[in-house]
Amino acid sequence: MNNPKIKMLVLSLTGQCNFACKYCYASEHNEGKMSEATAIMAVKLAAQSGEKFVIQFSGGEPLLNFECLKAVVSYVQQNSLPAVMQIQTNGSLLTDDIARYLFKDKVAIGVSLDGRPKVNDKLRLTKTGEGATDSILQGLEVLKRNNIAAGITCVVTDENVSELAGIVEFAYFIGNIRRIGFDLLRGQGRGSSLQPPSEVAMLQAMEQVYERGKQLARLTGYKIHFAQQERVKILCADSSHEFGHCYAMNGEAAFVDAKGDIYACSSLVGHSDFYIGNVAEGLEILLVKKVQEQIRDSMDFCKKCDDFKLCGGGCFARWYGSGVKEAYLSECALKRASIAQIKSK
Repeated sequence: MNNPKIKMLVLSLTGQCNFACKYCYASEHNEGKMSEATAIMAVKLAAQSGEKFVIQFSGGEPLLNFECLKAVVSYVQQNSLPAVMQIQTNGSLLTDDIARYLFKDKVAIGVSLDGRPKVNDKLRLTKTGEGATDSILQGLEVLKRNNIAAGITCVVTDENVSELAGIVEFAYFIGNIRRIGFDLLRGQGRGSSLQPPSEVAMLQAMEQVYERGKQLARLTGYKIHFAQQERVKILCADSSHEFGHCYAMNGEAAFVDAKGDIYACSSLVGHSDFYIGNVAEGLEILLVKKVQEQIRDSMDFCKKCDDFKLCGGGCFARWYGSGVKEAYLSECALKRASIAQIKSK
């Protein structure tokens, strides 16, 4: 049996974080720091196929273990590995030196932000319980003064869905945002205490988001891209009629925690059913295939939907934590709104 090819390698550099966001699904992750040796073993494992793969630096807050990140970047460069590197950060620890390093060494930067300050401060909190917007904006300002663009990821709950268009306005105001992605609430970690948006609210919000995006693109002369629309465009050119988005379902994902244990998905770390190996011993092929089959069988209902071809199927981890045995309807609404935008062009 051939070894699985890893196309998405997520390194949880630490489970520690200087924020305490209300919905964080990673709040129960191991709070140790990943060693450089563990990180390099994980990269070697992903590089075995010789094919292009993504390395995402995650956490917790990955910049709390910046030295480990640098060790990985150095290893990738010294060995000319075909890796695309990216970091998802809360932005608060960015300095001029860190920002310039990430830009120079081609680590794409994504910052988490959930709306204009009043909205964001309800969900993204510091350890002391205060709104975290000011420290996030300081990090974004560091990027801006160094002429570095970033993307932002907005987590959507029932608390901010009615004001989603505000994130578009805020992104244009910030000035160096080039891409916005929406990530619906997941029911793991602290996320289990919040409620997802309703299907109707999500559909209305996304229609407003896309309309505001068009208006501001005309007014400013530049366009901010939306991750969900980009995904639909890719699927338009794909004739496979299969799940196209889930690396775990395809046996191509490896989420590595600080200890070096590997799970199929970042949202399911710590769940023994989704453990698939360790960086020292490698992937356990039978476990990878078991998880593949579990995810594929669980999400089979998606294939019965008329929008499946341009949707690519729902997110298993989001569905798994929702407590229902059918489609996660707010995710369906998000994708249908995105599909409608592409079809209308």
